[in-house]
Amino acid sequence: MKTKYLFLALTVVALNAPASLAGPNDFFGGGAQLPGGPPGGTDPGAGYTPPPGGSGAGRPDFTDDEKRMRRKYKAQVKHVKEIIAKGTNMIKDGEKRHDPKAIKKGKIFKEIGQKQLAELEANNPFPTPQQLMEEKDKEKAKAANK
Repeated sequence: MKTKYLFLALTVVALNAPASLAGPNDFFGGGAQLPGGPPGGTDPGAGYTPPPGGSGAGRPDFTDDEKRMRRKYKAQVKHVKEIIAKGTNMIKDGEKRHDPKAIKKGKIFKEIGQKQLAELEANNPFPTPQQLMEEKDKEKAKAANK
């Protein structure tokens, strides 16, 4: 039994050794590192050009996660506004039909919707135009102080 595990361990070590000895971006582990720089004498970042639009292009590029969270936020706001509208309509219909239950339900819907909307607006992931202008002014002030 011991020999079986020993053989298995030696096989795993032998198969993984070349991978651990290989350098970055070097599948087979060959190629010597020259003292003057990367192999072949080329700089891997030499051909890099930044994407058009740069960092000062107004709207920043967002990651997929940020885009997903923004869509989710917009959907939540839309849903809450629909709840408020439903409550308002229930109140109006209840007043027309003289139905106190419908009025009470409508008020509850409207109150819940307003609370949720206030909470969402307090935790708004979208920067307002004022916040964007303030951030730009702060960055300009920092650049001027340097």
